Amino acid sequence: MKVTQVALAVALVAASAAASAQTTTYTTSAAFLANVAPGAYTENFGDPFFSGDPSATFTGNGFTYTVSAPGGLYGNGSLIGTNLPTEALTVTFSGATVTAIGGNFWSTNISDVFQPVPVTLTLSDGTITTFTPSSETVGSFRGFTSMVGITSMQVTSTTGVYAGMGNLTVGVAAIPEPGTWLMMALGVGALVLRNTRRNAQA
Repeated sequence: MKVTQVALAVALVAASAAASAQTTTYTTSAAFLANVAPGAYTENFGDPFFSGDPSATFTGNGFTYTVSAPGGLYGNGSLIGTNLPTEALTVTFSGATVTAIGGNFWSTNISDVFQPVPVTLTLSDGTITTFTPSSETVGSFRGFTSMVGITSMQVTSTTGVYAGMGNLTVGVAAIPEPGTWLMMALGVGALVLRNTRRNAQA
């Protein structure tokens, strides 16, 4: 095998590895959960609290994270959000490495009424997605998987509303099936073989 063929094979493998390290975004819970390994932890924030505490920590299945906001937190039994409008809600992970996170994200007014305004999610790896949910459930789901650890996520919205989230799932991205790795290897092999034949005919 010539040096150029080896270089091609290495480049293809490197490209495959780089592609697998990218963060993937999901817009439905079903698609997200299909790509999360067993043992994930889902928190529905069912215990309401109104104290305005600056942070709250949640733990389950070995995963731990802290939710915080500059002006304190607010909970109504179905979401956790900011106690003051226009602030960022921040989720910071500790303990087990998180490579999968998903949930429902939306905004409310001071009376807890859903507001159809844009919500922006920013991950620690630089991934940013902005969307406008139709309700607390319709169009409000976003999920992410990555081959690198996600250390934090920030939820923000437009001026004058309260950013919030519910049904937050954290876990580990599912490892590709052996068949997927086999198909990638076969693809690399086919390209190398094709170049070998071309060089032989030249």
